[in-house]
Amino acid sequence: MTYGRHLAQAATALATAQLALRQPEAGRITDHAAAAIARTHLYRALQRQVARFAGGSDQEFDRLLGRATENTTSDLPLPPPSHHPAAVALRQAADAVRAAGEIVDSQFDPSSGRPRSSDGYAILAGVDRSENLTHLARLARAAGEVDRPLARWLAAGYVDGSQQDVVRTALQDSRTARAVLYPAVRAVAARPSEQSPLRHLEPPPLTDYAGRWTSIGSPTDCVTALDVTRTWLVQHQHDLTAVDLRTLTRTSLALTYETGYLLTQATGRDTPSGAIGSLAAGWRLAARATTHLQSLTTAGPGVGPAVLAAAELWLRDRLRPDGGWRDPRELRATVDAGSWERLGRELAGRLPDFVTLVHRAARAALHRGDLLEPHRLSEASSITARSRWIRATTGSPRGVQVLSATSQLRRSASRIAREAGITVLPGIHEYDPQNTTNRTLRAQHRPSASLVPSASTRQQGLPAPPSRNPLQAQRSEDHRQVAHAHQRNESPGFGSGQDVEGLSP
Repeated sequence: MTYGRHLAQAATALATAQLALRQPEAGRITDHAAAAIARTHLYRALQRQVARFAGGSDQEFDRLLGRATENTTSDLPLPPPSHHPAAVALRQAADAVRAAGEIVDSQFDPSSGRPRSSDGYAILAGVDRSENLTHLARLARAAGEVDRPLARWLAAGYVDGSQQDVVRTALQDSRTARAVLYPAVRAVAARPSEQSPLRHLEPPPLTDYAGRWTSIGSPTDCVTALDVTRTWLVQHQHDLTAVDLRTLTRTSLALTYETGYLLTQATGRDTPSGAIGSLAAGWRLAARATTHLQSLTTAGPGVGPAVLAAAELWLRDRLRPDGGWRDPRELRATVDAGSWERLGRELAGRLPDFVTLVHRAARAALHRGDLLEPHRLSEASSITARSRWIRATTGSPRGVQVLSATSQLRRSASRIAREAGITVLPGIHEYDPQNTTNRTLRAQHRPSASLVPSASTRQQGLPAPPSRNPLQAQRSEDHRQVAHAHQRNESPGFGSGQDVEGLSP
């Protein structure tokens, strides 16, 4: 169940509790204790979520929520069983808010506090913070409206002989919490609010076993595979091998064309294809550079790249069964035409986050220093040259190519979503808005229409090269390809698989 569904359940349960307390049934001591403990759990679960979303920006709301249970001991006893309608409704509300909070907490590592998913980075960056706090404030306001009839009912039970401290303290808190909370809650809840993307938030998928996700059977499975890959990249961004980078770049190149086909052909709309060509050219540059990288590790890709490759292979068989693109009229006439259109939109909405993750993972792999690349040495006394392996780093020729190409991907990916009118899914690209390989380079050079910016040796901090810039040949070739694609006003590769398969330099 999603985060938004849990919050909706909590709101429904609070409305039920308020209705049950209008003319409440007489309760026993255990009924009052169960209701008092549930109330405390509810407010504390709300407070934990407010603290998580606020990130120190709204400490007053957090502090006032703490005052709603300040008289109650922090070590609550287990709630006794109760079938009283008010106690049951309050327990359901508390359980729903706690379950929603557990979904949010699952996006972060419990020991280090670091995000374990792109959604965790979005929360950390404060994406939709106002909307999220507004939803919680409305729940707190509903809980405050329950407090007044709850206090009267608890007072009647306390007079009848209940001596439990938890009932007495909850009675004190419920009498004062409404007056303390209402001004702050009213101010927060009065903000104009839209539906937050986090309403669909779920716990991060498990990424320890590829076989769990490689059985692709529907367009929805393709979206799930991309989400698994994104989560895997967050959790293993420091573990990428050369095989992982090759698999990711080659698969993403093919997936770019397939996404463009779905956006243009499955919907029957003429979406400009310039962004598709730019994104594909960037993946092609990165794929050619990673072809020459090696690492002394396993020859198989990790879970994330393997899952994405399986999804792309399934998608290729459906969209290009004979090597050529499927007739779009046939695609739109099928019973699952809506699923194909949704798939294109879902993929396009996730691309900015995905390309940012790939860039960060490639940068971490090159910083780690266990990747190798070939380096040709010319001998002065001979026209022949010999090769040797050197460490691939952020300053080596192939390393520079990989980082320069991947650093430009997000601009094209965001443009695809913008041209198609698709809302970009929040993620790590919100937490890492710069997404470049060098801050000095970005400050001194404005982004241009070229795919890979020119970088002087002084700006990149590299030793003076003995010959021409290693990016020059790759850049000029791909600029010609992108320019040709723009002149044709269509995505390169639509109609043939040559651009997808021809990756060798």
